[in-house]
Amino acid sequence: MSGGVDLEALAHREWPTLRRVNLNPGTLGVPSRRVLAAMRAACDDDERHAWPLGMYALGRTELAAGRAAAQALWGGPPPALTSGTTAILNHLALVLAARGAAAGRSLRVLTSGHEHEGGISAFEAHPAFEVAYAPDEALGDPDRFGDAARACIPDMVLLSQATWTDGRRLDVEALFAAARRHAPDAWYVVDAAQVVGNGAPSFVGDVTVASAHKWLGGPTGTGFAWLGERARAELAWSWNGHALDPASPNARFEAMGGQDFARYAGVRAALELQAEAGVAATGARSAALARALAEGIHARLAARDIAHAFLDPQGNTWSRAVPAHLEGVCTVRFETWDPYPAYAALDARGVHLKCIKGVTRTGTLLQQWRLGVPWHTPEDALARALDTVDEVLRAS
Repeated sequence: MSGGVDLEALAHREWPTLRRVNLNPGTLGVPSRRVLAAMRAACDDDERHAWPLGMYALGRTELAAGRAAAQALWGGPPPALTSGTTAILNHLALVLAARGAAAGRSLRVLTSGHEHEGGISAFEAHPAFEVAYAPDEALGDPDRFGDAARACIPDMVLLSQATWTDGRRLDVEALFAAARRHAPDAWYVVDAAQVVGNGAPSFVGDVTVASAHKWLGGPTGTGFAWLGERARAELAWSWNGHALDPASPNARFEAMGGQDFARYAGVRAALELQAEAGVAATGARSAALARALAEGIHARLAARDIAHAFLDPQGNTWSRAVPAHLEGVCTVRFETWDPYPAYAALDARGVHLKCIKGVTRTGTLLQQWRLGVPWHTPEDALARALDTVDEVLRAS
């Protein structure tokens, strides 16, 4: 119970007991019954479908309600309701590429080796950009990050507020402040895709982007863009048509023309459910569930002498013991054991997590599981997931 809301009961009511257990909300979360019902209700009127202006009016109303719900929940500037993070960062890359072409030069981007391909690859692939990667050590040391900025004098700095590789939180405010000493005119972009729904997004940059379909459990392909004054004036990416809500300061950052208007009703419902549950309360519950999951995994791996370590988000260090506090994410790294076959077996049995293998752009070896535990994960579902882990490890 928290603030009069029984989160376990709310979880069972809004997320029916499923055979599958989704511990990979950083890829796609599970929409609640309320979200799905809101989307159905928005478009279940045949007469409205026969009325074009009525459909646009529906979209405009739900768009405005969704913006208001986001601002009430997290504060900050009014957001644009957009597509997901990948699509919006692709739009941003194209807008900045045009600015670089007008200036007759390529643009330098400073980022980390822990950015998701959906965030950074548009800048890596487009010939208008040169991408530099700050060393991993600089992500926890603003002075070193400032040194990285001084070395390349970036036109844009892009960092995830929480990394997709391991879910660690970056102090983007301190890192951006250090970079601004050397690149005051750069564009500063926060990728909050792994935070929204599991915390509050940061608005310290010119642009903050996030997906609504991850931890927040909104409709697939939806998201947010929070824009500072300079960004609103110079970086618009939607020009082909009449704005759905011309009165909004973000009108040129939102989709125009015919579209799935019901998705705005789904975003609004997801935000209202998060507000009902409470940002602080859901964060605390998610952290407690993640620690319980980590302890269960630790016991099962140790029983089979599988060497492993957990990311401690407090110091961004790796520990052989389960950390005291987890930000809703349990990241476990393996030294010699290949985690992929067990991951595939778990997926086939209906327990879904993230297995990350490879080498980052800065040379860090990744051989780990990342398990996210949304606040609405029922306790019995977590127990079933651990039982399945036990079965898979016994069989491997």
